[in-house]
This record gives sequence, structure tokens and C-alpha cells, in this order.
Amino acid sequence: MSEPATAKRPGASERPASPSKLRADAVQFLKFALVGASGVVVNVAVFSATLLVWLALTGHIHSGADLASSTKGLVTKSAQDIPRAVDYMANALGFAVSVMTNYYLNRRWTFRSTGRVAAELPKFITVSIVAYAANLVVFSAARTQLGPVVSQLIAIAVVMPINYVANKLWSFRHAN
Repeated sequence: MSEPATAKRPGASERPASPSKLRADAVQFLKFALVGASGVVVNVAVFSATLLVWLALTGHIHSGADLASSTKGLVTKSAQDIPRAVDYMANALGFAVSVMTNYYLNRRWTFRSTGRVAAELPKFITVSIVAYAANLVVFSAARTQLGPVVSQLIAIAVVMPINYVANKLWSFRHAN
């Protein structure tokens, strides 16, 4: 009895990915995760600095002790005196700065792209905006129970897989 004919996708291989291809994909994902980790540091630093500047400008910080207390309050729930609008402004600023640093590092190091920036950057930004929308949903939900920095870290962790898959398959698809 013969096997039924099956339609193949153009370019589909009958063999599974080679071990070297799987290793290369694992290394690429690790690089993406490391770039993402650097993006988290950039994001949280800009986010926290923005909140601390707001606290200083509004008279909440008068001394080194106030700064230490305010910094601790960004991790705990005690930073509830920060208006939601300021939380979201800091969130957006941290996101925007980290998107640009992540784009540069992913382009150069993770995906080693030689594509045109004019073609890639709008895709990368689109993916980032979709991920940011998901970030805001998670951040908002977490912020009702947790401090702003913890909420931000949870939101970043949730959106990371969206970023990787979309950027690998769309933004940098022509890259090696």
C-alpha cells in the first residue's frame, strides 16, 4: 500500500533542523534574552529616574534619606503617592529608550542584520508598540497590588516572548 500524497510547502524540508541549526537558534535566543536583559536595565533605570525626578520636583525628596526612602518605595507598594499619569509617563519613557537600545543591539549582535534600517525599524517599532500595549495591560493589573518597579518587571517578562517571535519572523526575517 502506498502512502497518500501530501502537499508540501515550497521550500519545506523533509528532515528536521540539524543540530547546528538548533544550536544557532538557541544562541540567537540567548543573545536576544541578553539584549532584553540590558533593555530591562535601561527601562527600569529610565523609569525609576523619571519617578525620582518627579518626586524631587514635587517636594517629596529633600535629603539623602528621603532619596533612599523614595527609591525603596519604588520597589514596595509604599510609592502610592505617585499619580498614575506619572507612572504611565515613566513607563512610556523607559519603554521608548529601551526600544531604541534594543533595536540597535538586536540589529548588530543578535540578528546580525544587513537589511535596510528604513525597512526594519518601522517593523521593530510596530512589534514594540504591540508588545507595549500588552505591557500596559500587565503593568496596570500588577500595579493595583504591587510597587511600580515590580509591576514593570512582571510586564517586561510577559511581553518578551512576543518580541522575540515577532522580531525573528518579521522585523529581521532576512537576517542570518
